[in-house]
Amino acid sequence: MKKNLSFIIFLSFTFLSLAGCKKTNEITCALSAPLNQPPVDMTIVYTATQTGDGVIASLSYVTISGTITVQNPQLPWTITVPVFTSTKVTISATGTTKNGSLSISYDGNSGGSTIHGSDSCEQQTN
Repeated sequence: MKKNLSFIIFLSFTFLSLAGCKKTNEITCALSAPLNQPPVDMTIVYTATQTGDGVIASLSYVTISGTITVQNPQLPWTITVPVFTSTKVTISATGTTKNGSLSISYDGNSGGSTIHGSDSCEQQTN
């Protein structure tokens, strides 16, 4: 009887110990800022940032010449480019995080006109 009680206590302790362990899976982030067409020619500042263990594998943004893709950009990342009114401005990225965040954005202004777009992805574990 004493052996059985000890075994049950051991099993209970083991189960509670394992139940307390929390495994966090890495999530995949597919970020995309809204498409925006500037009302006037302007300069756009594109940015990408992270916190924690966030990593961007691929990032794309629009310039006068077309879409540019950067593989594994070093974060924080920023670039400033001119665009025409005919340019459809956007930024997108794919990445992963277990405990952190990824953010992308664009901001532009000229002659009192402004445009902005952003997106983010986050997973926090404590």
